Amino acid sequence: MPKRIDSFNFPAGRKVGARFVIEARLGGGSEGEVYKIRELDTGITRAAKFYFPQRDPTRQMAVKLAQKLNTLRYCPIVMQYHHSEIVRVGRQKVIALISDLCEGEPLENWIARHPGKRLTPYVALHVLFNLVRGLETIHALGEYHADVHSQNILIRPRGVRFDLKLIDFYDWGKPSKTKQGQDVGDAIGILYECLGGRRHYAKQPPEIKEICAGMKYSLQLRRFPTMTALRKHLETFPWESMV
Repeated sequence: MPKRIDSFNFPAGRKVGARFVIEARLGGGSEGEVYKIRELDTGITRAAKFYFPQRDPTRQMAVKLAQKLNTLRYCPIVMQYHHSEIVRVGRQKVIALISDLCEGEPLENWIARHPGKRLTPYVALHVLFNLVRGLETIHALGEYHADVHSQNILIRPRGVRFDLKLIDFYDWGKPSKTKQGQDVGDAIGILYECLGGRRHYAKQPPEIKEICAGMKYSLQLRRFPTMTALRKHLETFPWESMV
């Protein structure tokens, strides 16, 4: 088994591989860590996810993610994958996936900066609509995300719209309607979180409660069996009571 690594602790300025230098750590999780890197020849900045060797000893986890990102390369909500690199960390070889450096801040942090750490219903619905449209393109290609949460979404307000990026994917096996249904429930969960969760749910307008369905997953799927059904609802329901 590979030697266990719980954090790479790459300092700024460290060279990784033959082409890149570390600029900053962006985040981490159970699979590995993500760093902002700079290409030495061009000065272009990218993002690199370095996998802990004990979590992905055969590199299949990284390969599956790279293949999924390549399949979804034309989906605007998905970070764009470039290539993989094998780098040495001590005596071990570590795989890194190189992708676009996505702009924005984690949705969780963005929500927390608002009054009361929550959004108004109208703004929250706009966030949901942009998320749903992005996930719909993923489902149209026969794929799924299955781990949509506010730490996995970057948001960047631009004019009257929001640019969203999903910055991580997990592989839960072959695509299925059940996994895509989980995405529907997770997206509605984002709306619920944007509005302040359980504490503020009772005072939400009926249009919100129609979508959230008391946060009962089975009822949500009966109302919105697909992401397309949820998108069409968001495009057509009356919203006068929220203005």
